[in-house]
This record gives sequence, C-alpha cells and structure tokens, in this order.
Amino acid sequence: MRSDFKIALLLAGSGLLGAVAAWPDWNEPTRLTFLSVGQGDCAVFQTEGHTVLIDVGPKTPTIDAGQKIVLPDLRKMGIDSIDLILLSHPDIDHIGGLGALLKGMPVGRVCVSAAFEFYEPMLDRLREAGYTPSETTWLGPEQRARVGDFSVEIDCPAWHDPEPDNDGSEFVRITGDGTSAVFTGDASSLAEAKMMPGHDWSAQVLKLGHHGSRSASSEGFLEAVHPQWAIVSCGRDNPYGHPHQEVLDRVKRLGIRLARTDTEGDIEFDLGRGGWQRESR
Repeated sequence: MRSDFKIALLLAGSGLLGAVAAWPDWNEPTRLTFLSVGQGDCAVFQTEGHTVLIDVGPKTPTIDAGQKIVLPDLRKMGIDSIDLILLSHPDIDHIGGLGALLKGMPVGRVCVSAAFEFYEPMLDRLREAGYTPSETTWLGPEQRARVGDFSVEIDCPAWHDPEPDNDGSEFVRITGDGTSAVFTGDASSLAEAKMMPGHDWSAQVLKLGHHGSRSASSEGFLEAVHPQWAIVSCGRDNPYGHPHQEVLDRVKRLGIRLARTDTEGDIEFDLGRGGWQRESR
C-alpha cells in the first residue's frame, strides 16, 4: 500500500465516510470484476491504482476462497493492497475469506453495518491472531465515500434480530465517469421494496441479489435499476438451485443481458466510452 494513501474518516456523522486520494497520472484501467468464488460473492472495483472489494468469498470445511481464489486472483490482477472492503452481511459465503485477505496483504479499511454488532467477536479474534485492517468502520444509513473520480454510496437498511440477516444487507452503488453498478448482497424482494423510495438505484450493471434466488431481484427492483447487465455469482451445481428460473425469466423478459460466474468464470468490465464494456474472453 502506498505510504501516502489513506482513507480518511471525515464526517461520519453527516454520512460522508471518507475519500481516497485520486492519482490522475495512474494509467491502469478502471475495472469491475466479479470473481468466480463458488457459492458466494466477491466483486473487485479498481480505479486510479485503488481497490475496493464488495464481499470476500466463502469459507467452507473444504476451501477458504479468500486464500485459494481471491488472493491469487488479486495478485494476477497486479493488486498488492486493498483500500476498502465492504462486507454486505454476516453470511459465511460473503465474509469467509476475510481472515485470509487480512493475512495476505495490507487492507486499509473494513466497513460493516452497525446493525450487525455480532461481527465484533469475529473481528476481535482476527485482531488477536494479528490479522487486522488499519481501520474498522461501523456504518449507519446512507454513507458515502470517494474513490478517485468515483462515488461509493452505501445504504445499510434497518435490521433487528430475529429478522433474516439477508435483509440487513448493504445496498451499494458505485457511480462515476458516466457509469454505475449496484450490489445488494442477499437482500430479499421485501428489502428491495423498502429501499426503493427516495433512492436512485439506476445502474448499467446489477449483481442480482442472493445469487439469483427467487427471493430477490423482483421485477419492480429490476425495472428501477434498469441495468444493461445482470450478474449471477453462484457455484456450479450448487444445492440451492441458484439461479432460479423465475429470476432468469424476469431478466430475459426485461431485455437484460445475463452473465454467470458458475458457467463463465470471472466476469470483467472495463470502463470505456459509454460506460462499462464487457471484457471479451
């Protein structure tokens, strides 16, 4: 991590999370990559030499995707540090790779919804083991960060136990240079409906909620986002049947192009004229 880089916590009370200094002479492309991590999520956003991860892949009794997949893939992409990790919600298929990433390379900040206070013992165990980011930030509703020329908007829905933790998933929208992308963790259609009023979720790229489950990505939410591309992040032959046919039918009916990590592997978009351009394989 460059010594003069930092994410400064500026005005947390007003909803401004912080800023990542821009590097105007940095020549690497702005890129959004959905890593093929099996039955789980990990998206990588790169711009001006900085890296943001949204979720970090699963950990199971047989594989730690953070160690076996995410770290090697990041290094192949020329990434040697992570500036910001957003953890959508506490399910192990979204947060399981965190320890391996904290061990494997410098991490500037990890952001977690303050509703999920039971994250704290897990983070304490990682700290005791010597794996810790420079900062851990507990997010309230409607936070914002700047990453170079891009804005990262994070809205953490109100969540209370014993509600399903899926419905506390962070809603994230990355915008800049005429393009945008939206991520909703495992939020259900009910959570989507609660989050639509008063928000602009329009985006060129949408990661479908809950790995393409029928419980998420309602027709109303798809129409509100109006994406060109819908991404399914799921494992091949997973036991849940993701993505469900009902969701595939909705996507097709609305004329949205579909890409899937279980059948296509990593899915990459580079920033070009007119927004996100799908990398040819």
